[in-house]
Amino acid sequence: MKIHLITNLFYPDELAGASLYTDLARFLKERGHDVRVTGTFSYYPAWKLRPEDEGVSMREEEFEGIPLRRLKMYVPAKASGFKRLLSDASFLWALATKAKFPSWQPDVVISACPMLSQCVAQRFLYVGKKVPRLLIVQDFVVDAALELGMLNLPGLSWGLRKMESWSLRSASSLSTISPEMLTKLGEKVSPNDRRLTFIPNWIHQSLSGEIDRQWARRPKRETYQLLYSGNVGVKQGLPDFVDSFEEMECGWQLRIQGGGAERARLEERTRDCQDIVMADVSGEDAYVASLLKASACLITQKPDVSANFLPSKLLPALATGTPVLAICEADTPLGREVSEGGYGAVIHPRKVDQIKATLQVWKNSPESMVALSQKARERSEFFGRERILTTYESELSALSTGQALASEVSDFSTTVPSQSS
Repeated sequence: MKIHLITNLFYPDELAGASLYTDLARFLKERGHDVRVTGTFSYYPAWKLRPEDEGVSMREEEFEGIPLRRLKMYVPAKASGFKRLLSDASFLWALATKAKFPSWQPDVVISACPMLSQCVAQRFLYVGKKVPRLLIVQDFVVDAALELGMLNLPGLSWGLRKMESWSLRSASSLSTISPEMLTKLGEKVSPNDRRLTFIPNWIHQSLSGEIDRQWARRPKRETYQLLYSGNVGVKQGLPDFVDSFEEMECGWQLRIQGGGAERARLEERTRDCQDIVMADVSGEDAYVASLLKASACLITQKPDVSANFLPSKLLPALATGTPVLAICEADTPLGREVSEGGYGAVIHPRKVDQIKATLQVWKNSPESMVALSQKARERSEFFGRERILTTYESELSALSTGQALASEVSDFSTTVPSQSS
């Protein structure tokens, strides 16, 4: 098959979906398909271009034998709601004018959508060519932005929702990463639409390989270290947790590593707090090492904001056997996954006393942490690379030949299976 992947996140970015989409392209290439990628210049999660990419409108290069077109996108220094919208619009314009590879037409298009621009672009890029389009919905960014008050402009809410709906309804197939997101996607498109399917994210090849390399010589876990590693943004609600943690005096250290819109503000607020360490991590080897050293992994989600997805930082925690402290509402994909998996604790962000009590229990019971670690490793098998990416390949093949709809080729159930005891 000739496959055109469109994504704003790709190598050398490592966090969020970048590693997943890089791995998806790599897998399809290894399976003998003609894969080409259109993306942006590296910018995430720091929201900053590399010096060599400044002022460049387009660059053609290769990644592991895969032709890659990098297009210019406006990257604001401070990613406010309106500036993110401008960033999205700039990428949409770049896709409209430069996304295609000359003298080459794909059999199928994959558009990976955390950004609205990719969602819209898949609709018109090959209009009239009858090229089937798979839309991978990783997040409902319009809902999240509006609920966080990031785009409070007259008429904007209506316009963005209409654009989102128009784009989603036009796709040949839509996959998403949690049963809850599948339900919500059905509400936006049409309930029981046969184009909709649930395919979870996976533990990508470079991550699992790095874990295997470090596992045998892994160090003893740091005593009472809680690790947050990932995007430090508004949606994660991390600043609220930091406020609570400073008051706990629970005998744990909180290590925060990663970039994002709230990073600078958190650094200023925690400068004099000895129990909170702000750190940088560069490269997957250092990221894996930090997970293997931590006592537990912290994942936070802001309450009262649509959280219908499993954060990408969960899977590395499972693969490294790191127990999870999920600070979120119980009735969310993250809350249910951690509770059913039995490899951590789920606590509402406002229940500070319960958070402190849980950390005290873990501190006083090393054997319970060992049991949680083992359950995390067992649960990681559900998110294995080969099975999930083979499912994507089957879906793309079915779409390109017109043999089946997406819902007929996915071998995943509509609910995340509970972890066996």
